[in-house]
Amino acid sequence: MRHWLSHPEVLFVLTLLPVLAVLGSIDARRRRRVLTSIGGIPAIVAPRRWPQALRGLLQLTGLLALVAGAAGPQWGRDVSQPAAPGRDVIVVLDCSKSMLAETPSRLERARAGLLDLADTFRRVGGHRVALVTFAARARLICPLTHDYDHFRDAVLSLDPETFDTHLGPVNNAASGTRIGLGLIEAMRAGDARFAGAADILLLSDGDDPARDDEWQVGVDAARSSGIPVYTVGIGDPANSSVIPLESHPLQFEGKEVRTRLNEAVLRTIADRTGGIYFSARARPVAVGALYLDAIAARPQREDPDDNLPALRDRSPLFYGASLGLLSGSILLGAIRLSRPGGREGRRE
Repeated sequence: MRHWLSHPEVLFVLTLLPVLAVLGSIDARRRRRVLTSIGGIPAIVAPRRWPQALRGLLQLTGLLALVAGAAGPQWGRDVSQPAAPGRDVIVVLDCSKSMLAETPSRLERARAGLLDLADTFRRVGGHRVALVTFAARARLICPLTHDYDHFRDAVLSLDPETFDTHLGPVNNAASGTRIGLGLIEAMRAGDARFAGAADILLLSDGDDPARDDEWQVGVDAARSSGIPVYTVGIGDPANSSVIPLESHPLQFEGKEVRTRLNEAVLRTIADRTGGIYFSARARPVAVGALYLDAIAARPQREDPDDNLPALRDRSPLFYGASLGLLSGSILLGAIRLSRPGGREGRRE
């Protein structure tokens, strides 16, 4: 919807128009009954129906055009706006079961942070963003794009209280937090033409129950590509938490599985790839401000052919139509009053 309307929420006003139409009709009937009862000469004072209907139609369509203009209709490329430079950001989000721990959950805080990132990118423009989720497997759910609404929708599609079974292990593969797979999938999602203007942003608790250092495979791939990995640690490093499932906490061999933030792994990933580790811990994750302060100032990609075309704002067309229609309604009313059969004529 936002692809065609910059402010679709304004359309809710349309629900009020039928109410206004009904109220207007009731008021018109009431006035007509009052007028026809005066002096017993209903044929003289009764208003002509077709001018009144035409005036009502002009008012209704004028209001519709006004609301449509306020919703910000946009289509067609605006070639007058230059393409904004930016960087490519591939977000890698840990969706393993340990991210369901704590209240609000680690995944819920990470999701809120990514929504903040989408809002920031919408405001500054230029940057492209992608989203990779991972647990035992990794998958790309939002390709690299300038369409921040598409990225936002992908983030909102993540359930912060339920494990995504599409990320679970298959064919007896290792379960847990396969950070290395997530980083490799992020490399595949990037644009090789602009590797020097790309970043990987990893949001995770760093807690991998396999303890096999699988993440080093992804680190080696990122280093060879020259892409820094910025890591955001989410969770409590001091106090362990259970992992809530639908009916009971997660268990392994009859014992509750407990998890805590592993900052050492995330810090090492950032250090080895030239990135920075950010310790969010139990605090809200302001990913947008983090990106602007620490990452956005690096060299940017400049390629107008890769930028999402700016859509031309068509609001003036609707505002002009609304002004014309409402003015016509006022003019029609003035003509009716000035005619011999109008109210002024009746007073004489």
